[in-house]
Amino acid sequence: MPLDLSAEDRAALEAALRPGTAEKRIVLRAQAALLMADGVPVVDIAKVLGVHKDTVHGWREERFSGPEPLKKLADAPRSGRPHSLSRKRSAPRS
Repeated sequence: MPLDLSAEDRAALEAALRPGTAEKRIVLRAQAALLMADGVPVVDIAKVLGVHKDTVHGWREERFSGPEPLKKLADAPRSGRPHSLSRKRSAPRS
């Protein structure tokens, strides 16, 4: 069954696909939602996006079911200190 998207939702998902505007995981979810709306089978979506079919099933059930699916593209805030990566390298030990 195709995912029911309004014209506004489709436009917002397509905007999320523009380079440099979103993280890779958000882009993958947006692509999956658009493919679901076009009636593409889950197995084919998984192959195209390079993810497991269970991942696509999870997105459909957990993120895109219910009202306002676009608000669920991004991950929910998590507790704890965010990761920090530094390009600064310490001097080699002698």
